[in-house]
Amino acid sequence: MTASAYAHPRGRVSTAYVRLRARPLVPLAVVCLVSTAVRLAWLPAPCHEPCRAGTQHVLIFDEVYYVNAARVIAGIRPPAGSNYGLAPLGDDPNGEHPQLAKLIMAGSIELLGDNPWGWRIPSILLGTVALLGMFALVRAIGGRPWLAVGATTLMASDNLLLVHSRIGTLDVFTVAAMLWGVALYLRGRWLLAGATIGVAMCTKLVGGDALLVLVALEVLRLWQDRQRVLARLGRLAGCVAASAGGFVGLLALLDRIAPPYDDANRTLIGGGVFGHIQHMLSYADSLTSPQGPQGIASYPIGWLVDYKPIPYLVVVPEHPSADLHNVHPAVHFLGLIGPPLLLAALPGLALAVVWLVRRRLRAELSIPQLIVAWFAGTFLPFFLASAALSRTSYLYYMVIVMPSLYLAAVWLAERLWHRRRLVGAWVGLVAVGAVVAYPLTPLPF
Repeated sequence: MTASAYAHPRGRVSTAYVRLRARPLVPLAVVCLVSTAVRLAWLPAPCHEPCRAGTQHVLIFDEVYYVNAARVIAGIRPPAGSNYGLAPLGDDPNGEHPQLAKLIMAGSIELLGDNPWGWRIPSILLGTVALLGMFALVRAIGGRPWLAVGATTLMASDNLLLVHSRIGTLDVFTVAAMLWGVALYLRGRWLLAGATIGVAMCTKLVGGDALLVLVALEVLRLWQDRQRVLARLGRLAGCVAASAGGFVGLLALLDRIAPPYDDANRTLIGGGVFGHIQHMLSYADSLTSPQGPQGIASYPIGWLVDYKPIPYLVVVPEHPSADLHNVHPAVHFLGLIGPPLLLAALPGLALAVVWLVRRRLRAELSIPQLIVAWFAGTFLPFFLASAALSRTSYLYYMVIVMPSLYLAAVWLAERLWHRRRLVGAWVGLVAVGAVVAYPLTPLPF
């Protein structure tokens, strides 16, 4: 039913219409609150007994880099033998990535202390911002409110998002800004969108893939509708320019607040903001695996079948590894994509491609457009870099790709809604998978 059906004769919106529009906001709020609570639960775990100091808490996965970098920025010397233990205080010893997320963590450490609350609260908050961004993105492309709630709920249940919005790493900062940047562009706020994408790039350079999403989206729009081409290209060019200007300007400011430091060579990174950009790009170019992926690395094509999940941290108090004696409680921080999610997401992605080809002139193509454009703009760069340049890649890179799969899965579920038992069974599998994969779910080891 359209909005006009609820309009007051004098032009005012009726109470019934307001209530109808507000209905999806209630479950959205519940999803965000429950997700935040689940990510806050047992936030300080695990810890070395007797667990009396912040440094006795165990860093998880790449926290060994980013938390220690945030400590150094905040003027706190990391524990002896830790990463960046000898770096100059006040600098950013993790100069291969922009400073913004680490600077936020450093501020949180100064506010809340050098403990897990200080390290991880920013990720908790940005995880919730990312959920709201997912909802905003689906609504901006014209998706129904309940479809947006479904995509947000699926995102909240995904292990990869849950873990990264619970530990002190960079990826959740990046995906949150990317979601809001693309949503703003779709709302016609292309300058603000560009500035937001520039912020994403100041957390991790891969945030610039949001621009590739927009390019792919405009290509699909051009293929379907060749009207107002110059206006669309002008908006896209303006967004790109705003992103570049915002990124360079903000990075220059960050370089003054926390000068980038090359810890490997024990020297500050010179050359100003462009010298820093060159250092980051050259570092990324050096991460190659000519002989194939080693250790936790994997080929991007394997991500789509959840090949080689990453054990971020596994603690079995009864059978501890050499460096995890007297650590409690049992945890299994795994980086993986829920198999039930992929069970619907991959067919949904394929259906979106078919839908674009067969029904290219239909108005409802906006959802398939976004699915395909986001996947192409975020996954293909990893795939091509791995295939052509032997670039080292890891499953957790999928954090920025996953919004396309969340939307593909719920869009497919919407298409199959007439088979409610089938959809209900899939929802049940997603729920069970979320519980089983939760990092502190008691499991027999």
